[in-house]
Amino acid sequence: MKIRELRLKNYRSFEDCTICFEDYYTAICGKNNSGKSNVVRAILNMLERGRHYDRLNYNSDYPIWKSNDKKEDIEISIKLFLNKEADFGLLKFIGFFLTDSKTENTEIEIINTDLEIKVVYGLKESKSEIIVNGQLIDNKYKVAEILRRIHFAPVISFHNSTQSGRSYRRAGHGYLENLNPKSKEIVDTKIKQVNAELSKALQKHKLELQSIVGRLQEKYEVSLNFSGIDLDFDRIPYEISLGEKNFELPLDDWGSGTKNRTLILSSIFEAKNQIDLDDESNRITPIVVIEEPESFLHPSAQAEFGRVLQDLSQELEIQVIATTHSPYLLSHHNPKSNLLLNRKYLRKKNRESYLENPDKENWRKPFELALGMVGPEFDSLKEAFFSRDNNIILVEGKLDVEYFELLRDKKHGINRLDYKGEIFSYGGYGFLNNPVLLKFIKDRFNKLCVTLDLDAISQVKGSFDKAEFIKNDDYFLIGIDKPGYRFVEGLIPDFIRNSVNSANPELNFALQSENKDERKSAKDRLKDLYLQEFKKDIKYDETYFGEFYKLTKLINKKMKNAT
Repeated sequence: MKIRELRLKNYRSFEDCTICFEDYYTAICGKNNSGKSNVVRAILNMLERGRHYDRLNYNSDYPIWKSNDKKEDIEISIKLFLNKEADFGLLKFIGFFLTDSKTENTEIEIINTDLEIKVVYGLKESKSEIIVNGQLIDNKYKVAEILRRIHFAPVISFHNSTQSGRSYRRAGHGYLENLNPKSKEIVDTKIKQVNAELSKALQKHKLELQSIVGRLQEKYEVSLNFSGIDLDFDRIPYEISLGEKNFELPLDDWGSGTKNRTLILSSIFEAKNQIDLDDESNRITPIVVIEEPESFLHPSAQAEFGRVLQDLSQELEIQVIATTHSPYLLSHHNPKSNLLLNRKYLRKKNRESYLENPDKENWRKPFELALGMVGPEFDSLKEAFFSRDNNIILVEGKLDVEYFELLRDKKHGINRLDYKGEIFSYGGYGFLNNPVLLKFIKDRFNKLCVTLDLDAISQVKGSFDKAEFIKNDDYFLIGIDKPGYRFVEGLIPDFIRNSVNSANPELNFALQSENKDERKSAKDRLKDLYLQEFKKDIKYDETYFGEFYKLTKLINKKMKNAT
């Protein structure tokens, strides 16, 4: 089952809004009180009916700012796609009700089906409609039975990650520690035997989960941790993890997010199992709905978990709908999968929610505003923040990026810059002077290193210290410590610099100008010419890259295993 479209009219914060779901993964973003939870509430009420939210109520669900106007109906319609294999059970049930024959042996043709459910709530009465492949079902009994089947089938798996849930641990006596030493020894022996058997069973379960993940095993590694049975619980306390191989932060150290992640992954795996049921009459594909899956996860773990959710939804063909305040939960390979909600204001009061329509070429901009990623410090870092890679190198300017990309060529052999990830320009020292932002971006990535010119370290050293950045681990200095060499161009051979300088004496004179702009223009032009000359007759050896190789050796040590 997959939601294709949801229309909300006169429902809570929506006056009239149609939301399309383009892909298996959808991220719904927006500021607080923008209407994200109202979308979730509508989906749950249409497909699950009252397990997590109260049922539709005209008086409480009608837009408050329209309460004094002439009353209109609340209308909610949801368009679904049912797959003939993954949703076989529901389709057979619907087909049986729509046929005139009532014998069990009746042959029902199971085909891919478009199903629309429409609910109209008025002040005095309400009605429901079902449209199957464009045909309106006019029999109220059939409509009611089909809705009942949907509402009580496992069509929705819902998690509100912001709610911690109650503890299951009982207070008082009854703990293993309360037993006398002899009894405790006997029980301990039995528990070890049970745990050994359970551990074997869970390893088998892990293999089953790996088979579900399928081709994604090349990218992700299934982890299943078993801490042993606890007599104070009536369940086996294991946790499921799915994380990128060679991810530096162990999944077990994700803290409070571990339980939340386990519940979410369990739902997705269970949804896959539901598709593969041998009993075709109960086969149906659940939709996984999650409120703020980033809860309790630091930025680096958010970024990894966002990729996990997107890859799983596509690979297993299970719809995942997530509300989020995190840029790392957005889909970057398909921007249409990201929905941005906003609210109109009139006389400083909230009015209706509406769906933003970002420009195709610059779709990130409104999301950045909604997520608070504004200000000069963010301008040069936005590409890095939204990167799907979890290992990056930040360099000062675009010319630095070109030098570093040259170092990744395999022709360098053992001296090449050897790691899988991206290289971004931070465009100046603005963010380097912000220790809070430095710490944040360090937490965002699994492996990160920042490079800066030797002649700039005095300007940012204080911020580096506050952010606990360590030299030759978190940041690397570029250049040779002598006048005129304390930047990336100081690493190129002298014969390259001399050739450019002798061919452009006017630029060297301009470097002595009293005009600041003239000096900067000449410096930038010379840097560009150095790079052009460097690339003209390039040789992948010590004569050309000797000073660079000293730097790549240090960075490779830091970025080791960043694959």
